[in-house]
Amino acid sequence: MLKKATLIKEGSCLMETKIAIGLVIYNCEPNLLKRISQALQLGYSVYVYDNSPEKDFFRNFSKGKSNLRYFTCGKNVGLGIAMSTVCAQAYYDNFYGLLFFDQDTVFSSETIDFISKFYSSRYKALKEIYSSIVFNAKSVAKVTVEDLEIKDVLFSINSGSLYFLENLRRVGWFNETFFVDCVDYEFCLRSSNRNFKVGECSTTPGFDHVSEQADEVYTIWNMKLRLRKYPFKRLTGTIKASLRIFLMATKSGNIKYSIAIIRSLSIYLFFQFVVRVMLLFKKG
Repeated sequence: MLKKATLIKEGSCLMETKIAIGLVIYNCEPNLLKRISQALQLGYSVYVYDNSPEKDFFRNFSKGKSNLRYFTCGKNVGLGIAMSTVCAQAYYDNFYGLLFFDQDTVFSSETIDFISKFYSSRYKALKEIYSSIVFNAKSVAKVTVEDLEIKDVLFSINSGSLYFLENLRRVGWFNETFFVDCVDYEFCLRSSNRNFKVGECSTTPGFDHVSEQADEVYTIWNMKLRLRKYPFKRLTGTIKASLRIFLMATKSGNIKYSIAIIRSLSIYLFFQFVVRVMLLFKKG
C-alpha cells in the first residue's frame, strides 16, 4: 500500500515530507499554540491528544484547522493510551513517520525542517533497523543532514523522537498500562526485544528541552546542575514503573536492560535526594 505524501513550502521551493507531528497535552501554555500554528502553516499534519479537555483552551484553538487532528477521551488517560492513539491514527492516515514533542519542548521551523530532511534522505536505510530516533541538542556542533551521526542508545525520551510507524506497530505501540512514568523506557525495552534499535542525534537546530521546564539550577562542587524536586507520588510512580521494567527485562532475558534500568533508577533517586538536601540548605 502506497503512503501519501504531504507537500510543504519552504521559501520558493517545494519539498516532500512523509512525517506527521504528534503531541500529548495537559493544561498547555499559550506558547505551544504558536509552535503548532507554525507547523500547520508549513503544511505539516499535527496530531494532538488532549488530556485536559475540560479547559476548552485547546479545543477552541483546534476548530476549523483541517490538518490538525484533535483527540480526547474526556479525561486524563496518561501517556500510554494517548501516545498510542496519536501514533496509530497517523499510521492509519498513511504516514510513515511521526515526530513527537512534549508540550514544554521548544522547537522551530528549522527543527522540523532539519528532521524532515533527515527522514527523507535516510528512511530507506533505517526503516528496517530502528523503531525510533530521538533528536536533541546535547551538542552545539553544527552539522548537515548528510553528516549527521546516529548513536545507538538503550533508552530515549519521548520528546524529540521520530517514530517509524510501521515498526512501532510491530512493537505494539505504547504500553497502555503505564500512565506517565517510564512509558518511553518500556517502549525501548520492547523495541530491543523485537530486534529494533533506538538511535539518538544530538545536534538538532532550534531544539530546546530546557527553557520551559520547571527545573532549577543548583551549584554543587562548582558544577551547575538542573534539578527538580518531584512530589512523593511521582517519586513512587517512577520507582514502581522502573521495577516493572526491570522484571519485564529480566523475564525476557534482556539482562543489559535489567542492569540499565536499575542504574537509571539509582541515578534518579540520588539526584532526588540531592535536590531535597539543597532545598533544606536554601531554606536555612
